[in-house]
Amino acid sequence: MTVSVVVRSYNRVPALCELLAALLDQDHPDFEVVVVEQSTVVPAEAAARLAGLAGDPRVKILRHPPLGGPRARNVGVEAAKGEIVLFIDDDDLPEGPGWIAAHLASYADPWCLGVSGRHTWDRDGGRTRASGWAYRRCMRFSPLLRLPLTYVRHGRRKAPVDYVHGTNGSIRRSAFERFGGWDEDTRIEDEASFGLRAARLKDPGEYFCFDPRPVVLRRMGLPGGLDKRHLTARGFAGRLLDFVHRIIGRHHRRRVILLYPLYLLAVLTWTWGWIWSESEGHSTPSRRVAASLGMTVILPWCAILALRRLATGAPTGSGTDSPSRTLARAPRSTST
Repeated sequence: MTVSVVVRSYNRVPALCELLAALLDQDHPDFEVVVVEQSTVVPAEAAARLAGLAGDPRVKILRHPPLGGPRARNVGVEAAKGEIVLFIDDDDLPEGPGWIAAHLASYADPWCLGVSGRHTWDRDGGRTRASGWAYRRCMRFSPLLRLPLTYVRHGRRKAPVDYVHGTNGSIRRSAFERFGGWDEDTRIEDEASFGLRAARLKDPGEYFCFDPRPVVLRRMGLPGGLDKRHLTARGFAGRLLDFVHRIIGRHHRRRVILLYPLYLLAVLTWTWGWIWSESEGHSTPSRRVAASLGMTVILPWCAILALRRLATGAPTGSGTDSPSRTLARAPRSTST
């Protein structure tokens, strides 16, 4: 079974080179690596190393101006040739040479359309979450608000799940062709829209699953990429609000209108959680408390700004001006 590994990369060329070296060491006999390279800053030493890695016939480098996360993923899949498309971001590393093979194991069942693998974090020594709590919420949309829950750091296989993670996730290319790509007008939670669309279009019996056997190491805090961990609290909340309005609102418009106060509460609690667990800019307890209190006060204003962006059709910065587009059509790239 032919596999295409799609890598989105932005201003992390040294980390990208480490990732490519690990991918080229995979023991699966038939795969390619498609890199959507959008960097605006490339150190000379890293550029030379990348050129050497690109000399491997299994590596295809697509060079673009910055596209944003979901559009870069769509562009990568469109250029891929494999029956299975596997995603990993430039700040992550596969654990072991059997990573591709571990993803493919679930595709022995023809009803399996996609797989999410397990994550470990470099900053916590690879600890897993409590299995029961994580298992129940793993790769699900919340029942009431249909917001994406992740919980991919436990060790129990789960099928079905609602969507596929954006890194250490894989899908059948035929599913991409049937369902379309990822909605491009969001800067956060961009993997959710494919699952929301698939929920309506997949046949009875078809499913996505979580499989703990393919594992990636998440290297938290590396600059570059979507840079979510270096945002301000207001910037993070604004991205979440755009996601609610544009993505959840597109697929569940009536629900968002009727339950809008609950969505605001969810955005506030998610932002609090990000401040205390992921943000690199809120490094002390006093800064975290101040940011949490500040967000409680200014959230209504953030919502007004996000609704104004939606009403005027203002782009979110994710690579497209059109909130209705679901499949990327990027400028012609240069390949090496």
